[in-house]
Amino acid sequence: MSAQPFYLPYVTPRTDTLFRLRQRFIQALGVIGVVLGFIGIALQLAWGTPFWAQLITGLFTLTSFSLVWLARRGRIAEASIVLIVLFAVGTLSSPAGAMPLAVITLIAAAVLGSRAVFFVTTGVMLGREFLHFATLLSQSSGTMTPDATDGITRLTTLLLITFTTRYFINQTERAAASARRSTDLLQAAAEIGQQLGKLLDLDELLNRAVELIRDRLAFYHVQVFLVDDNGETALLAASTGEVGQQLLERRHHLPIGSQSVIGQVTLLGRPVLARDTDEVYYRNELLPDTRAELAVPILDGDRIIGALDVQSRNVDAFDADRVQALQVMANLLGTSVRNARLFALQTRSAEETKRLYLETEANLREIQRLNQQLTRAGWEEYLRQRQTAGGVTLEDGRLVHETDWSDSLIRATHSRQPVTVVHEDGSSTVALPVVLGGEVIGALEVEADRPVTQTETIEMMRAVAQRLAISLDKARLFEESQEATAQEQRINDIVARFQSVTNVDDLLSITLTELSQSLGATGGAIRLSLAPQGEAAS
Repeated sequence: MSAQPFYLPYVTPRTDTLFRLRQRFIQALGVIGVVLGFIGIALQLAWGTPFWAQLITGLFTLTSFSLVWLARRGRIAEASIVLIVLFAVGTLSSPAGAMPLAVITLIAAAVLGSRAVFFVTTGVMLGREFLHFATLLSQSSGTMTPDATDGITRLTTLLLITFTTRYFINQTERAAASARRSTDLLQAAAEIGQQLGKLLDLDELLNRAVELIRDRLAFYHVQVFLVDDNGETALLAASTGEVGQQLLERRHHLPIGSQSVIGQVTLLGRPVLARDTDEVYYRNELLPDTRAELAVPILDGDRIIGALDVQSRNVDAFDADRVQALQVMANLLGTSVRNARLFALQTRSAEETKRLYLETEANLREIQRLNQQLTRAGWEEYLRQRQTAGGVTLEDGRLVHETDWSDSLIRATHSRQPVTVVHEDGSSTVALPVVLGGEVIGALEVEADRPVTQTETIEMMRAVAQRLAISLDKARLFEESQEATAQEQRINDIVARFQSVTNVDDLLSITLTELSQSLGATGGAIRLSLAPQGEAAS
């Protein structure tokens, strides 16, 4: 990796602060030159100066205007050369020792010129002053005259001005480049974090993270390790390129606390940098071009959950700005990892809840089916034992026990829906099923001397039928419980008589007599024997 300043693809020199300052500086000098040129032409026309002088002034004005035009279009290099040449020509065409133009020329070369332009311009200007000083010194036969002393002073002053200006310009450029690099790195970190924040699958998140960091920051190799549940091993979770696939297939891992970069960063929780010049550096045979390796911790709050490992071909690739930017990316990655894990946990919980819901729903359906079967079996047994109590009919104000079913009752039972029949004389019949626990246990029919509506009659009959089903079932259960109680009481009575009898024959007589009376039997028999005598009946 190159150690040159890092620029994002969308960052161009036109957005640089120094660029804009140079652009404004050239525009200001160009505007001043145009104004001075027009003033000079006007004065020359008024004074009647020679044509060649007016031509020179016009060329100066045209050149100043070209400076403004070039600067406005961002062509700073061309404008800088034109400006420096303009001032240099003006300085060289003026009498020797003219300080103002020489100072402006050297400052312009220091601020605007490249290294070559700066040294050429400085050499020409200082060389001219040195020749002027040498001429004065030779004229005075080597004696330091006041003019020679002034020449030394001018030479020293120009030397200090040009190199001091150039020094501060260089420092400003370095500071601006550093600030721009830091801003660009943090901007890249923010954009990477923004893209990672949209991913909720952990594997996709980690693979996307290492690819983005490698591609956007132009590193040699990037990988992510995650600490296992026991907190003893750092497992490789994502890695770039074919080498990364090989490492993942190997299930590459490193013990926490080992002398490796990953082992130390997952133990200490702070960035660890190793260069190939370090004695403790371990070279991976699959990554032979690595010259420097940086690992930064991935944190979830105060807990170390992994490490971001970045490798470069440049031994000096990881300066303070890059380390800071990578730590920011690791922090954003830690937040994304936590969100992905929480999402996975919620997904598993939702799936488990859905599974339990489906099981519960199936169990409820089974319970409902069993209840329906029990209800049907209970009512079938009840109605079989009480055939005379299967129904009742109201005729002319009298209640008649009746078990016959009309067509309307049969249809309502089969369809499980209300059935309405309108007769020719305008009367109507409404039949509804009586449903208990999903099982039809009967039907209800009402005849009216006028047509009925859904709201008027059917809804009221439906509500009555629902409550009737519940009440009927309660009554049936009560009757069955009463019968069971009576039967238990009869058994207790028979057993109580056993307590007062001590003779076997009397016990047999009492038992057979009481059972015959309780069951309504006309005959019965009791035999006592250890084994039946004779042959069994075929």
